[in-house]
Amino acid sequence: MEKKEFDWKKFITNIDQYISAVIFIIIMCLLFLQVVSRYLFRHSFTWTEELSILLFVWMTYMGVSSAVTYRKNLRIDALLDIVPFQIKKMLLILGDIIFIIFNIYLIFPFLQLIRGLGNSKTPILGIPKAVTYWLIPFILVVTCVKLVVDIGKLLREDEKNLGASKPSIDLEACEREFRESQNSQTMKEGE
Repeated sequence: MEKKEFDWKKFITNIDQYISAVIFIIIMCLLFLQVVSRYLFRHSFTWTEELSILLFVWMTYMGVSSAVTYRKNLRIDALLDIVPFQIKKMLLILGDIIFIIFNIYLIFPFLQLIRGLGNSKTPILGIPKAVTYWLIPFILVVTCVKLVVDIGKLLREDEKNLGASKPSIDLEACEREFRESQNSQTMKEGE
């Protein structure tokens, strides 16, 4: 069996997805602990809810960054499907630029919010609130970088692949693989 080399580029590109998955698992474990403790032991851990809410916010913002990587961010494709290639390319690039401007616009209010929080802490766990909010401006910057990379890709793409996002599940590839396995099985039975 051939040993595959670890793909660092893919890992770095998808690190927000991996972190989001780990956060999701932690949230599920915390909520499971809460339900079990409440119904079996008649005791409730108050800290699990606070931590779950914090992690959920982090997971959401990481999801936004991850969606940009695979062009799964929100956009209205109805207009894009009916305009010519050059206009479609221009609209996709313009959409990314508007998204970058919006992210940059959001960074500054978050930084003011973090400064305004001072030394305040969360009520139950006592985590400094500034720490809990720092991830959001960071992820907004990461999203901007990913959007700039996407603009570079859009500039190089041809008409066939312009703005195409990778499907979550490539049904055509699955069907093709299934048909190939069926054909090879039929050929083996015929021998």
